[in-house]
Amino acid sequence: MYDIAIVGSGPAGATLARMLGSQYRVLLVDRRRLDVGVSEATLAKPCGGLLAPAAQKELARQGLGVPRDVVAGPQLFAVRTVDLSADVERLYQRFYVNVDREAFDRWLASLVPDGVERCHGWSLESLEPDAEAPTLHFRTAEGGRACVRARLVIGADGAGSAVRRLAYAGQPAPDRYRAIQAAFDVSPGDPFYGAIFDESLTDFYGWTIPKGGALLVGCAFPAGAGTSSRFDAFVSALRKRNFRFGRELSRMASMISRPSRPSHLFAGTGRVLLVGEAAGFISPSSAEGISYALRSAADLGGALAPGLDGAGARYAAAALPLAIKVGLKAAKASAIYRVGVRRAVMRSGIGALPDRATTLAAPTLGEFLR
Repeated sequence: MYDIAIVGSGPAGATLARMLGSQYRVLLVDRRRLDVGVSEATLAKPCGGLLAPAAQKELARQGLGVPRDVVAGPQLFAVRTVDLSADVERLYQRFYVNVDREAFDRWLASLVPDGVERCHGWSLESLEPDAEAPTLHFRTAEGGRACVRARLVIGADGAGSAVRRLAYAGQPAPDRYRAIQAAFDVSPGDPFYGAIFDESLTDFYGWTIPKGGALLVGCAFPAGAGTSSRFDAFVSALRKRNFRFGRELSRMASMISRPSRPSHLFAGTGRVLLVGEAAGFISPSSAEGISYALRSAADLGGALAPGLDGAGARYAAAALPLAIKVGLKAAKASAIYRVGVRRAVMRSGIGALPDRATTLAAPTLGEFLR
């Protein structure tokens, strides 16, 4: 029997395993084959791979520096924000670090101590709650089945968390969106990231991110039928807007969460706890989740340092500021995605960089002095 079984080896699960691996007997399970080389089959999340300032801050707080082979190019400092329906466009300065998301996840997983037992390619099928030691049933990478008991189960398995669904069926879950992202051939690339709004296609947003010799184009849609055709329409709209990219190279899709009320945030109780997106910790305004994954894992790691007993209550208290932050992001989202408010702000130019044409035509200091 294990002390702790962590389901999911993304940023939240890998961080927690790194923090606890020398103190407890830990099992780390992931449905991805992180034990084999990268291939299309191993890529599970259509993430743009931008480390927001909050994620950078949390990595620094944990004493981590991103390795060179995880960083992707180009490193850009502006976001081209476009409201397609209103034909409004602005450029805003932002400070993200562009990374290879798959390499980032594998790097975090590589930091997990050797004492942690890992099972790759395993999918959770059922969970039997128990006051002392819940039982987990998995489908293995080879198609067999495995039964695991642990004194504490941690759901770090993202949107649509199987742990959350199986252990807390009656708990309200965040709204679910289907994120679709495709890589397109592009040369040369535009010198900015893109954030695109079009309420005729989605009540969320889309993005463009130059990554090496490709352009990642993605968009999040409310879960349901017709998302693939809406994504095709989104791509077509970008081409008409003079976003420059060529043929499609690959495409992937997955679910993301979008919490909109306090009941969507749930860190678990007793012997089954949740971290990261599984707990609803993700930005409702931007879908940025890496900082929340890292922070919630650190909060739980600290709560478990004194022992398993009472860890749930300590974790709930430690994660309260994170829950408040999600609530503030939800309030921000209610403004950003209110069409009239967003367009008024964009048209005002508040916080935007000067128009490039205006900047080029503006007189220089030398011209003023002549």
